[in-house]
Amino acid sequence: MTRSHWAACLGMALALAMASGPVLAQDIFIGTVGVEKAQVVLTRCDLAGNRYILRDRPGEREKPVADLRERLKTLTAPVYVEVLGQYVEQGEDNALDVIGLENLQAGKSCHLADAFNRP
Repeated sequence: MTRSHWAACLGMALALAMASGPVLAQDIFIGTVGVEKAQVVLTRCDLAGNRYILRDRPGEREKPVADLRERLKTLTAPVYVEVLGQYVEQGEDNALDVIGLENLQAGKSCHLADAFNRP
């Protein structure tokens, strides 16, 4: 390939990358959820017990967090869930814009401390 072909290919690749919009980082966050001060909060199953406020994504028709808030009224704690989401900062708090919720299980914990506190 000539230098001009490489330049053309590079130009097209850059144009495609810019046209596709920003790349959003998504991850799976595993933990237990509860409602605190009218917000659904995930306590992650890690040694630090990191906490995240769960939020529905702006502009989306589906509202998994609002639906979960209603379901939590009837579920027995602890409630285990796997959250597919994107990390965001909400003031000084950590938050997740939720894309989806998987494996919701009432009465299940993944926290190490809970394993030692069982009768």
